[in-house]
Amino acid sequence: MIRIFMVGMSTDKGGVEAYIRNLSGFLSDEKYEIVYAWPVMHIDGKIWECPENRHNYYKYVKFWKRFFKENHFDVIYYNACDIVSVDLLKFAKQAGVPVRIIHSHNTENQMKLNMFHRITEKRNRKSIEKIATNLLACSDDAGYWMFPGKNFTVTKNGIDYSKYRYQLRNRTECRKSIDVANDYLVGCIGRLDPQKNPLMSVEIMKEISKLNANTKFVFLGDGKLHSQVEQRIKKYKLEDRIILLGARDDANKWYSALDCLLMPSLFEGLPFTLVEAQAAGLSCVVSNTVSSDANITGLIEYIDLNQSTKVWAEYILEACKKKRVETKEQLIRAGYSIQDTAKQVDKIIQTSLEKNM
Repeated sequence: MIRIFMVGMSTDKGGVEAYIRNLSGFLSDEKYEIVYAWPVMHIDGKIWECPENRHNYYKYVKFWKRFFKENHFDVIYYNACDIVSVDLLKFAKQAGVPVRIIHSHNTENQMKLNMFHRITEKRNRKSIEKIATNLLACSDDAGYWMFPGKNFTVTKNGIDYSKYRYQLRNRTECRKSIDVANDYLVGCIGRLDPQKNPLMSVEIMKEISKLNANTKFVFLGDGKLHSQVEQRIKKYKLEDRIILLGARDDANKWYSALDCLLMPSLFEGLPFTLVEAQAAGLSCVVSNTVSSDANITGLIEYIDLNQSTKVWAEYILEACKKKRVETKEQLIRAGYSIQDTAKQVDKIIQTSLEKNM
């Protein structure tokens, strides 16, 4: 049995977490045992409580060195949105973990970096090939950003198509839950964090309300900007039009309920959300900062972030008129089947084990 230490899970319902859940579900139970990095872990009858952060660095280092020394792993799979800290890969290497994978899921830092972070990031980029045995990226852009000048493998965010395909039952159920019948329904699915630009989404929704009085909106997700989004909605008196649904376990059903997905992100790798939306045949209007690789099926319309909210609103209302299309074969041909992703990852692990054992 090959034991993997999987890093990147959290209580968020974001794209990285969805990727990990999907991948883990399709890696063979007979071949792999997956241990997820959590604040509290139960491994082989022992409880491990991780340090909350790196502020007490001596305690932090002591914990992780002991953790990797006492727990055998064949693989560490580090899902990363930045390269500021790759400590766990370093500790895993020191402990003799033979396969050390880092997988880039972004094209820019999610947090504002201070000088120390920038220096650390630069150093980690330079030395990453000495720390990790395999460099993976969800898209070319995500790889070029995290691993400039280095060889990496594109491993796509495959999905289980059957979970996301359009279903009338899901559409009816979701819309009924928020008392929406035949109105257009526009949605944002993702964290309410600066990267996702949710305050601009509210501005766009305000403009749509002027153009079409029968359009409703939903946010699925939560984050640090929740209160600001809520305040902005109240400021524009749009409480009866914009619904904050919070983080959901049934987001897959809401793709059927929506008429358009809105994503004015400041930056993205290749958003998992857009792959899922296209599986449902849903039209998407996104910022021009999103990778062009995301447009797998032709359902995505790219708009410059500098365009007025009225222009965004007009594109969204046009998108709402479009009929659903069947996209399964396009997604499979483009490599977005989770079965194919799991096979690729399995091959990478097997090959790397043979090479590094």
